Amino acid sequence: MDRVTALVAIAHLKLRLELLERHPGILEGIDMIDIKRPIELAGMRSRLARAKKLEADIGVTGQRYDRVLDKIDEQHKALQGHAGELENNSAQLEQLLGSMIAGDNGGPNDGEAGPSGSEVGQVITSKVDGQ
Repeated sequence: MDRVTALVAIAHLKLRLELLERHPGILEGIDMIDIKRPIELAGMRSRLARAKKLEADIGVTGQRYDRVLDKIDEQHKALQGHAGELENNSAQLEQLLGSMIAGDNGGPNDGEAGPSGSEVGQVITSKVDGQ
């Protein structure tokens, strides 16, 4: 800092000081910093340590939560694939059963009476020994 700049800075400080001496009401509008008493600061170190520990614990809990959500997402994808396979198997089984049951070719099914009134097809009856 050169001499002229230093003289200007000193002149500004003197002017401010004189202004405050003539008008002390200016200081009332300025919020002063409230300096804590030593008793109010007691235990601050332990509080800060507790806050740091709590912050670390929250971080660990968050990581555990993320891992669980990732596992749930993986299991959900596996279930979606399994559900698709089950739907496919169900459709195939339904198609197979439908082809076995609904064999409608115009004729009567086994054991039913035909147009002439006699039974048509293969009818299996059980025989008891001696009859």
